[in-house]
Amino acid sequence: MKRRSFLKHAALGGAAGTVAASPLAALARAEEPAGAAPAPVERRPFGKSNIPVSIVGLGLGSAFTKPHGQDQETAEKLLEQALSFGINFWDTCRGYGPSEKMIGPMVAKHRKDIFLVTKSGGRDYDRFMRDFENSLKLLKTDYIDLMHIWNIKRDEDLDRIENGALKAVRKLKEDKVIGQYGITGHSGAAILAESIKRFDPDAMLTVYPCTRDDQGRYEDVLLPMARERKMGVVAMKTVRRARNADLKGSDLIRYALSLDGVHCTIVGLDTEAHLTENVKMAQNFQPMAALERDALHRDAVRALADIPTPWEQPGYQDGQPA
Repeated sequence: MKRRSFLKHAALGGAAGTVAASPLAALARAEEPAGAAPAPVERRPFGKSNIPVSIVGLGLGSAFTKPHGQDQETAEKLLEQALSFGINFWDTCRGYGPSEKMIGPMVAKHRKDIFLVTKSGGRDYDRFMRDFENSLKLLKTDYIDLMHIWNIKRDEDLDRIENGALKAVRKLKEDKVIGQYGITGHSGAAILAESIKRFDPDAMLTVYPCTRDDQGRYEDVLLPMARERKMGVVAMKTVRRARNADLKGSDLIRYALSLDGVHCTIVGLDTEAHLTENVKMAQNFQPMAALERDALHRDAVRALADIPTPWEQPGYQDGQPA
């Protein structure tokens, strides 16, 4: 899909997401007749682009590929359901096994309705470009809305990225085959803060669980940097560690969405029940007040005291359930 066509659609069809948070929209929802179509999930203008994105996005890593990799029909049914609720933020990656290939037919069918995100772990210019071309083929498109430099680690050689992947992604943006470029990571706030200073990305995907990882630096250091630069911010890992704890998943997602500067939270698309629960929270979103966030933080720290953080364990592969 061409950039101009997508932006035109976003300005028209996506406008409903921008209006959804207004008092008039809330009144309209209250007056909807019985049997009316369900309200779409709310949307927020994404960073400098101002393209409206759903506040809940689809994490299409292993939470999606493992249960549905051999069942394309069920996978496509879930994707159709998500679209019917107005979830337009779809997050995949070259490193997520069959993910790009699995969603490709649906992308081709609904391209104008999707804010499409993928990533490359390539650090060299040529590798990054090859990954991009492969993504286009598998995703059955000629345009990516957001392309990330994937999984920047604590001991990363930022010079190598600056002289390779960064040049590649900037060339793709200059050629207008991607709309924005970003960075991702969950190895501490410091390396991401340095990457923001050096790479000036349009967007960032990182961890915002209510346990306030890295002594709160993701919230207290990275979010102010992102707000100052008008970056799009996407939260991940909001429920991953808490899957075996007595905590309500939609509350954990709501915590991240209540942080000033977070535009969207990606959640693994595993079951219809989880999708429906998250949609209900996002249709009439009510942000948590600071005191409520603090209380949830304390409860989560106690509940998860004996549960290790998965993405900090040896052998963890990014793309596992969000």
